[in-house]
Amino acid sequence: MKRSLSLTPVSGLVLLASLGLAGCSDDSSPDTSGVTRVVYAVRQHTELDGAEIRIDVAGGMGQVMDYGRFVPGGRLELFDLTTGKVENIIADYPTADVSSVDVSHDATKVVFTMKRGENDDYHVYWAPLTPDAGRFAVTQLTFGPYDDQNAIFLAGGRIAFTTNQPYTEMGTRADEYNHGRVVTQLATITLEGGDADRKLCSQNLSHTVTLFPTHDGRVGFSRWEHLENVNDVKLFTMNPDCTQMVALGGQHGKPANSLVQVAESETPNVFYAIATERENTIQAGALVQLDARSAHDELVFDEEKEASAAYSNLTPDVPTDDAPSADLIGRYRSPSALPDGNVLVSWAQGPVNEINELIRTPPDYGVFVFDMKSRKPQLVQNYEGSWELYAKPVIERAAPYLIEPRQDAVDASLPATFGSIDVTLTSLGSKHGERVSGAQFDSTPIEEALGHAKKVRIIEGFSSEAANQTMFGLTMAEGAALLGEATVESDGSWLAEIPPYVPVHLQPIDEFDLSIRSQTTWIQGMPGEGRVCGGCHEDRTGKNVGAAQALTAASGRGAEKFIVPVVQRTEYPWAYADDAANPNEIQKVLDAKCSSCHNETTNGNAPQEFYTVTFTNEMTMEQTEYQLPRLDLSSRPITVTYDRETRTYPASYVSLFYPAAMEMEMEDAEITGTLPPKWALPSDARNSALIEKLNVTSSLTPTKYAWPLGEAFSDPNIAGGSRTDHAAASGLTRDELKMLIRAIDMGGQFYARQNTAFQPFTNDPVAGKEY
Repeated sequence: MKRSLSLTPVSGLVLLASLGLAGCSDDSSPDTSGVTRVVYAVRQHTELDGAEIRIDVAGGMGQVMDYGRFVPGGRLELFDLTTGKVENIIADYPTADVSSVDVSHDATKVVFTMKRGENDDYHVYWAPLTPDAGRFAVTQLTFGPYDDQNAIFLAGGRIAFTTNQPYTEMGTRADEYNHGRVVTQLATITLEGGDADRKLCSQNLSHTVTLFPTHDGRVGFSRWEHLENVNDVKLFTMNPDCTQMVALGGQHGKPANSLVQVAESETPNVFYAIATERENTIQAGALVQLDARSAHDELVFDEEKEASAAYSNLTPDVPTDDAPSADLIGRYRSPSALPDGNVLVSWAQGPVNEINELIRTPPDYGVFVFDMKSRKPQLVQNYEGSWELYAKPVIERAAPYLIEPRQDAVDASLPATFGSIDVTLTSLGSKHGERVSGAQFDSTPIEEALGHAKKVRIIEGFSSEAANQTMFGLTMAEGAALLGEATVESDGSWLAEIPPYVPVHLQPIDEFDLSIRSQTTWIQGMPGEGRVCGGCHEDRTGKNVGAAQALTAASGRGAEKFIVPVVQRTEYPWAYADDAANPNEIQKVLDAKCSSCHNETTNGNAPQEFYTVTFTNEMTMEQTEYQLPRLDLSSRPITVTYDRETRTYPASYVSLFYPAAMEMEMEDAEITGTLPPKWALPSDARNSALIEKLNVTSSLTPTKYAWPLGEAFSDPNIAGGSRTDHAAASGLTRDELKMLIRAIDMGGQFYARQNTAFQPFTNDPVAGKEY
């Protein structure tokens, strides 16, 4: 039988008159500025299972997103600061756990997410903050075999929360990095209707966590952004009806890898947040202030100065990475603004990182007031052996602005409309110094490069369960399908209708079908929603459309329609397509046009060259050695290790993508011989040596080349000396070369939804090859 350990307060119940904590905290009583009551969750981390003591501080995952870590015996306490009285709102649920807390703006209700027992799921509940005959009436709002968490009150009686409710029979979309079908997405209900009014928002490919309401009526949230090599947690906002999801901060620099647990202060657009590493910190970190009142189009962090007008680190001694914090410095969690500008927080001293789980000494989070003058925490409540988290002051606040929902009566099958007024409008150059190189560009300012855009490539992202794999290949990219390429008109405008709910990212492409820039943020639209922006990451504070703005050429022409069923979307399986007649299989092109010259024995007109990669297992010191060809474009099997997985792929895929993939493996590998050029850079065909070697002609002028003929290659390691029309010499058509460009630009995946039968450790059901 399992039971939570019942432990006592640090020194009995701590009252306001005698608050204080030794060490780093302030010994004075906390200034709660007229706040007489606070509500918070008490969460357990230690339980007895027979004679065994089980300690769980990270749910076995350790990420900055709390994955539903459950230990029974939690409480939801209402603490009267004037009398010291503590009431447990969920006294009727002794085996429960509470994972989030929020208070209504009129200070009469609390909404929280609770799992009643080990066989239950987390769901949304509410209760009045005044008991009736000594008992709080708890009402359940959501149901079902999935976890609903991070609930917050919105204007107009709505509640937003996260859920891992599946979107499809396969599950939710979960990114290539997360390797799972369960991922938290956004949803809303009403206080009156509960699940009867349940609505799911547009999909993302990673977890959404720690929601927060804003004064202007929007929903703020932290979102794990994994798109190719981007892997962090950024801030976003949306309307309560799930429309207009836009980035708030973290896209172009921030004080840490992840910004989570945000709360808006009494001053609109000034926020408190936790800055930390994405993993190994038990969801804790430094307390920072974010000022969004500046003229920035989004919050920007100056990494050279380690500060900016937008970010202020209130606790500079607290690590913002996963390093152990000093004993009396500790880490912070779950800030909430107080009326006088101080901050209600949870704080634990000690190292506070994954070492706590390893050495079986959980950190001890308690509720504190962070004093903005002394920059020290002042104790409010702290029990020994449990965590006191998500504290909220019970005080009336101005209700946020009510943004009327526009999605309630919208046909769910309506497309979302995406577009730009002018793709050359951008702040990426002026504010971030972005430039483009490769082919016709040589450190060209992004504004100038975008003037060459002829189309915008719209790429759907899908997760690993759709391809029956946990990795898509020798790349960090997710699954990719081409929804379409929208024409950029002479005035820089474009417009396209795409399926709603689906996460996409965009690539403006030039006349050579090469991506000029690959967007590294997932965007999505609700049914019937228009997502037409000024340009390509334009300045949101500037004027993008004047009062006398003429109708754009794209609007006049009408949106191009890319509403394509999943099975008809363009994907590029590298090899072993489930349908032998699939026209987009890359290996078929290489077998027909390239492998006769580039194979196990020959590389063009010369013998094949090889280099050796040796991996050493740090635990056993056992070594594994791979001999790899410089450029073998055949389908013969080759086994390699990448991202701690050993798999077998065709030689062509390994030859082209492994030199770039080796950047991730350099710490664990020793290379003997000459490492080949980076033949294929995922999401960057423009700087891929293979595409430069083959050379591609313009879609507008067949005699015009992306790389001028006769000039030296940009990488002297490319054989041949100077550029030629190698594609024509190889017999590759322009359409076949465009397939290769797209396959690389879209992420360099081996797997698609169209070669799911291939398993790398078993017989290949298509080719019958033994691996």
